[in-house]
Amino acid sequence: MELVLETDFVRILQKRAQDDPDVSAFTFLEGDLDVVGTLTYGELHDRALVLAARLLSVVSPGDRVLLLHPAGLDYVVAFYACLYARIIGVPLYVPQHRTASTVEAIARDCQAAAVLTTERGASRKSLFGEDTRVANLPWLGTDASSDDVTGPAREVTGPSAFDGVAPDTVAYLQYTSGSTSAPKGVIVDHTNMVAQCAEAAMSWKVDADSRWVSWLPHFHDYGQIGSILLPVFAGAHCVLMAPATFVRRPIRWLRAISQYRGTHTGAPNFAYDLCVEGTTEEQRAGLDLSSLVTAGNGAEPVQFDTQQRFQRTFAEHGLRPGALCPSYGLAEATLKVTNKMPDEPLTWGTFGPATPGSPVVELPADKVVRPLVSCGTTVADTRVAIVHPQTRQRLPDGHAGEVWVTGPIVSHGYWGRPQESDDVFRARVLGEGSDPHLRTGDLGFIHDGQLYLCGRIKDVVIVNGVNHYPQDIERTVEDSHPAVRRGHTAAFGVTEGARESVVVVAECARRDESSPTDVALAIHQAVWRVHDLAATVVVAETGTVPMTTSGKIQRARCKADFLQGRLVVRARKDAGPMDAGTVRSGTETPKSAFTSAAQVLNENCRTHIEHWIAGKAGEGTSSIDAREPLSAHGLSSVDMLELHQTLEDWTGLRLPPELMWESESIDELATLVVARLTTPASDLTAGAGR
Repeated sequence: MELVLETDFVRILQKRAQDDPDVSAFTFLEGDLDVVGTLTYGELHDRALVLAARLLSVVSPGDRVLLLHPAGLDYVVAFYACLYARIIGVPLYVPQHRTASTVEAIARDCQAAAVLTTERGASRKSLFGEDTRVANLPWLGTDASSDDVTGPAREVTGPSAFDGVAPDTVAYLQYTSGSTSAPKGVIVDHTNMVAQCAEAAMSWKVDADSRWVSWLPHFHDYGQIGSILLPVFAGAHCVLMAPATFVRRPIRWLRAISQYRGTHTGAPNFAYDLCVEGTTEEQRAGLDLSSLVTAGNGAEPVQFDTQQRFQRTFAEHGLRPGALCPSYGLAEATLKVTNKMPDEPLTWGTFGPATPGSPVVELPADKVVRPLVSCGTTVADTRVAIVHPQTRQRLPDGHAGEVWVTGPIVSHGYWGRPQESDDVFRARVLGEGSDPHLRTGDLGFIHDGQLYLCGRIKDVVIVNGVNHYPQDIERTVEDSHPAVRRGHTAAFGVTEGARESVVVVAECARRDESSPTDVALAIHQAVWRVHDLAATVVVAETGTVPMTTSGKIQRARCKADFLQGRLVVRARKDAGPMDAGTVRSGTETPKSAFTSAAQVLNENCRTHIEHWIAGKAGEGTSSIDAREPLSAHGLSSVDMLELHQTLEDWTGLRLPPELMWESESIDELATLVVARLTTPASDLTAGAGR
């Protein structure tokens, strides 16, 4: 199969289906690598065409449609159906209680005309109130029969249907925020998609013989391009699994690579740490990773120690040093901007502090300085400029400045935000012609022809590969407790070892008599619930949060005050579990008080959960109160999925992941788990179908 040189993805998929209809395109795995579905290029084309016809019986070309799918082949078909129908897809996820407000905000932002999901996903419509936009949209199931296609829409399936689309046709909106009331949709057209995939195929050495293995979420740019578009562009075979499948047992990702002889994969930095920390020698026995050409590391700062540990751990399993490929990218550039080429050695260096406009000094390797890893170079028509963020003048190599990007991979802007689009996507280097550039907000420099990233000029905080905007977190903080002083909170990221975490500093209103400890706990719980972040919370004395003369929060200065211990603190709640002094002690109930097997099971389950949390925190169970929300124990989303897996192992049952997020406390979680244990299997099966 040869590389398809077309200008849009409609023609690309059509040609794949015409020339190689029986070639495997996508395989989806669940559990311990059980195959639950496959799609050939011919099947993908046929199913997408039929679904496109159904869509056009409800909406019109150019309308926006929310794709609320779980990981799986239904999403792949739905996305390509939108391309065929010239409908602008909005890749999202199956809504949960805590994400329904974000989905509604996105629906309003893009003026969505319909929802596309699975029949099971359609049950989530009940999460939205009667007055919401989402609840009042038509919801279509991707597994409906093609017999439903009637009237003019059936013409779509005729032999002359779809001769391709114009390259500047908008294909989808990539929303950049996962938990904000004002999300932004990056406009991605066919030119962006084709250019990005052409560059990725060139720089990662992807072709029709490649086998891509991925667990990345389809609603993130890395998963969307790398797992859904690039394989079709190259005519490759993509093996998919859900993110939870990987996080529950990281060895599954590596085993899938080994079993399917995967040549390409990619993930954020934290995933490589998880593969080292979350697998045992026994699990790794028999792995063969020698087929890997490229293992991309992107979507958050690449850590030198992570690359070294992963290479050392898996070298004996065939992993070649050149396969690890750090990269730099962002949704506004469709995905990748730069990357290390396969088989080239990892490049890194130790450098002094980076200040915009100033030269970056290379230090001896024995200095106590965190090494910076090179993110490689651009290819094809993409170009990077290092620019002084204030003067907009290009800076010479070796000087730190804002990373600006130009080329066909760069989006034309944010949906419905013309002024912000002009500011971000159409910047021009002073005195250098008229080429528009994307302002990334990231601080970097060029050294020996390679791009190095120092940090972020903008305030975005990245935890486990997910972007979090301080303004959104601050808004949540201000709504968490009546005592919080609005306009006087600051959220920022801090680096601890190889990980970044979030710190929130908040003031209480003057003369408010609320307990600062209670306020800190309320903030901590709200940030965990809304943003899935276990934050360190500081309730500071009134007047502590630094402000500019115009009333703007000085987050960088507040961060410096926090790190140097200059804040006047009234209460503090660390990101980890509370100590015994700030958590109510639970009371032990003797077994003799229980009068039924269910009660004994409930106590045993609660004890199991408490011991697991205590082991995770390295503390005794006396510091854990089963009546407190799970958020009070500092569990991240990764921890929650690990706990879910241990409960499945303990019960021997498949438990709905929603239990972890919808339980208000350890007690409630134990009760729900025991209810599953004591409910007849026939009742559970019947309930699953409703």
